[in-house]
Amino acid sequence: MAKKLVVLGSKNDVFSFLLEGDEVVKIRLDSKDRRRVVGSIFLGKVKRLARGMGGVFVDIGLDKEAYLPLKGEMLKVGDWILVQGVRDELGEKGIKLTNRIKIPGKYIVYMPETQEVKCSSKLSTEDKCKLLDLIKEDLHNEGVILRTASAKASKEDILRELQQLRGLYQSLKARLKGNKKPQLLLEELPQHLGLIRSHWSDLEGIFCNDISLWHQISNFLEGFEPSLLNKLYYVKDTSALDSSFGLREALKRALQKRLWLKGGGYIVIEETEAMTVIDVNSGDACGDTQEENALRTNLEAVKEIAKQIILRDLGGIIMIDFIDMKEQGNKDKVINALKEALGEDLCNVQIYGFTKLGVLEMARRKSGKSLTQMLTEDCPHCNGSGRVKGDNLYVLELDLDIENCGAGFVEVYVPKGRKGAVEGYINAKKMDHVVIIEDENLDYNKYEIRHVR
Repeated sequence: MAKKLVVLGSKNDVFSFLLEGDEVVKIRLDSKDRRRVVGSIFLGKVKRLARGMGGVFVDIGLDKEAYLPLKGEMLKVGDWILVQGVRDELGEKGIKLTNRIKIPGKYIVYMPETQEVKCSSKLSTEDKCKLLDLIKEDLHNEGVILRTASAKASKEDILRELQQLRGLYQSLKARLKGNKKPQLLLEELPQHLGLIRSHWSDLEGIFCNDISLWHQISNFLEGFEPSLLNKLYYVKDTSALDSSFGLREALKRALQKRLWLKGGGYIVIEETEAMTVIDVNSGDACGDTQEENALRTNLEAVKEIAKQIILRDLGGIIMIDFIDMKEQGNKDKVINALKEALGEDLCNVQIYGFTKLGVLEMARRKSGKSLTQMLTEDCPHCNGSGRVKGDNLYVLELDLDIENCGAGFVEVYVPKGRKGAVEGYINAKKMDHVVIIEDENLDYNKYEIRHVR
């Protein structure tokens, strides 16, 4: 399906919206100043054994040591090793690493430390067989994942990229010799460039409201895929992008706890520190039996649940409380429908099945905070029992409304505690026609915009 990417830059953050048709299917957020750990490759030094955990703690040149679980490897204190970040710091949990390096390209993901050869789930059986025959004889005790775009690539293109990625890995490995210090060797791409790398063959348009980000994307495309340069657009008017692609509505839906289904049922998504719990509730009865009604609603819910897991970037343990079904065949239908709805993301998911209590248990690879955790924060007015919009989302929505006001001076009334973030944003965008006024009576999520005559 044809896709579009919208990239919105603010003072400190970059929002990326990936659309399939007219629907936003992924929202990702990057901090402009924060270093990227997940996907980045480091030269590390083993500092101490993680007794009882089956791993080691590694110095990678950052403030805190990172944890590397071991799967049969023997490492000792003082050893040097190439590692890659798989999970950023999250709450009390530190950075997690792997020594099974993966280097993504346009057509393949190169895996020098394994001998696995895998294919994208979107490739046809015919394409899989053709591509596997094409590349297997050129692999030397190394592995690859053949990406969807490889189906349209020539043998020369794929083998050329294999050689490039192999050479890159060898240059990284050479850093294990000579004078060494723990350090970052290869930083992962920011989210918006990573989305281009993953979906470039389907992109029909890339839209950006920030001129410096536009130049960054343009420079990246010149080396990665020059044919996309004529599909890259600079749109200064953020509100026009919102109107065209429904960005604010997508953000709103991505933060809702309760989502209604067309059949009258609904799902409730609750994120906790330990896990995400999703509850499915029934709608209007249409079938002949309770079992039929449960299956119908559950199958409808599966599609929305899969969308929301990917959209919100939910990771870790996920428990889904479907409407109770007695027949094992119907439970199998729900599991199969979930696998199909997850599509290519299924490679990040493990489905364990229904528990004795009838709850579906699954896990999704967790690399950092979910979208909700990144866009909201503990409410300062209720001792952390609820959440409010984070400053990044608050100023983005405010910016959209200010642009919709048109020309002329405006006064913006904001609640106590928001003024500093809003003023910083307004000053960075040189909005000299905007005056910020603090109003202690305003709700923490609200603001008021008034024209000055």
